[in-house]
Amino acid sequence: MGESFIRWQSILINQLGFTNNLIIGLSIGVLGYLINFLQQVTILNCFQKFFFWIACISIIYSLTMGLKLVINRLDDFKITANIARKRETNKREGIEEDRKKVKEIGEKTWNLLIWQISTFFASLICTLVIILIEYGDKIT
Repeated sequence: MGESFIRWQSILINQLGFTNNLIIGLSIGVLGYLINFLQQVTILNCFQKFFFWIACISIIYSLTMGLKLVINRLDDFKITANIARKRETNKREGIEEDRKKVKEIGEKTWNLLIWQISTFFASLICTLVIILIEYGDKIT
């Protein structure tokens, strides 16, 4: 493989990890804000309750997808390392099956990342709606 491809693949792997970590960190921050908001506000109207629960479910789902993504990537790296070891020792048996697994895991990784980001933004929008309902009269 070309040096350029290997370099860009390394950058892609690093950016995937950075993005996953960023979304996990922001999700924990939003969840903390929601818990703090719930402690400060004495009464929530029905819309706020609805959006609060949607936000909580979405943020927990986002965190779950982020953790699954980490585990999925570890499996990917483990199988890829086995493929490299088999190639170096000329033990080719089972290498095609491992490559198929790695391809499936790679597709699953990207799907998990998309779900993680999507559910994070859904929870963020719900949180903003809750804030606007609560403080809308103070803003306008």
